Parts: sequence; C-alpha cells; structure tokens
Amino acid sequence: MSALKRTIIIDNDEISREIILFFAGTIERLDVVGAFHNPGNAIKYMQKNPVDLAILDLQMPEMDSIELGWKLHEINPALMLIYATTERVEIRDEQCLKVAVYLPKPFSHEGLLHAVKSAELLAKRNQKHIYARTFGYFDLFVDGEPVIFKSAKAKELLALLIDRQGGTVTTDQIITVLWEDRPNDEATQSLCSKVVKTLKRELDEYKIGSILIQKRGIRSIDMRQVDCDMFELMEGSIEAKERFFGDYMLEYSWAEERIHSLWERAQRISGRDS
Repeated sequence: MSALKRTIIIDNDEISREIILFFAGTIERLDVVGAFHNPGNAIKYMQKNPVDLAILDLQMPEMDSIELGWKLHEINPALMLIYATTERVEIRDEQCLKVAVYLPKPFSHEGLLHAVKSAELLAKRNQKHIYARTFGYFDLFVDGEPVIFKSAKAKELLALLIDRQGGTVTTDQIITVLWEDRPNDEATQSLCSKVVKTLKRELDEYKIGSILIQKRGIRSIDMRQVDCDMFELMEGSIEAKERFFGDYMLEYSWAEERIHSLWERAQRISGRDS
C-alpha cells in the first residue's frame, strides 16, 4: 500500500484553509493538489482528477459535511476522509467510520500528522488486493476472485492500459488499437467514450474504480493499486521470470509487440542470476 499522497482541502474559512495548507506543506507524504472553499468545486475537481485524501471541515454552511464526504467517496471509493472539527462529534454511520478520521481544532503539525497516519492505516485495512494476470490470457482478480466483465471491449481497454504500465493513452490511441478497422470519426469516438464509461462502471461494481485515472481526455492506470506479473517481470522479479514462457495477453493481437521486451527482460534477469 502506497502512502496517501494527492490531497484536497475543503474549508469555507480562508484562515483554516491556510493553516492546513501550511502544516500539510511540512508533511512530505502529502501533496496538496487543491484547496476549495466551495464544496461544489471540489466535487467537480474530483470528477476529473485522482485524489487519495480529502481534508474537510465538519461544520460547513453550504453543504452537510458527512453528505459531502459520501459524494466524494462515490466518485472515488478508495478516498480517505479527514474531518476537521472543534469538538468531538459522534458519527453513528458505521460505513463512515471505515473511511474517516478526525482532525481536532486548533490545528497543529502533530495533530495533522497523526490524522494522516490514521487515515493511511484505515486505507491499508480497507484496500482490496487487485491482481492483473497477463502471462497467457488476460484476467483481473480482486481479493483472489476473477472480475467477470460484461463488456469484452471494456476488458480489452483495461488490458491496453495495463500494458502501458501507467502511461497515458489518448482517445485517438485507444481507437487505433481497439478499432483498427474503423475510421476515427465522431461515431467511433462516441463508441470509445461509451466503452470508457462502461469500464469505469464495471470496475466500480467491484469497488476498484479508483484504479482508472481520467484527466483531460487521457486515461491511465494507477499502478500503485495494481499488482501484475508483467510489472513484476519488468522490475526484475526472479519469480515472475520463472512464470513467463513467452505468452502474453494471447487474446489481443496488439499485445504481441510487448513480447520481445519481456523476453529481453527475462534474459537479463537470467544472466544476472547465473
């Protein structure tokens, strides 16, 4: 489990936002990517950008903070929440307690650091184990159980994103690979958009939608959340090398281009071990 990193702050009080920003800047594991006084703007940001952690004021006049937390959590089920509050408020929602911790006011560096560490522990406890098998045929597993994709094209799109190892893929690139016989026209672009939405929906059904990153018309996979035999081989794993026999995503012809680099990597690992 990687540490929580990409963080947003939501607080209608400017002074409070600035204080949290100051202390967050002293914590290396945090990268504040947005600070908002308007909850609606925070929701719009999260719909287009990956976020790991949200720090929000528990008493905001514009929107109920618990409701806001759940709206954000619906966008990213892996999101962790830190509620900043001047007084201990008992939250009886059992599900909320699984994704949220408290940050007492007045703020301090120690208080924020403790809240962040607590959120990391909760995230680790809640995290599903996601494994992509690419040697042979492509399959995705969540906590050891296979993901049953209803859409073959959505599964192929995920395979393409896995193959790119966290690299970004544009709509044009997706069309070139997945629909090589179709013209890149408005109809095909609309079809591509539908497949992307279908993939997100199918991943959300398994509560792993956060692995799909979408930003300004490009898509990628959050490699921090996914284990994969191909990733392990490229990183030099001896065990992964022993499981690679030259077969890679056999159902997809475009995947053949990756086999040469995998063989080269396996041979370098063998040479290192001899």
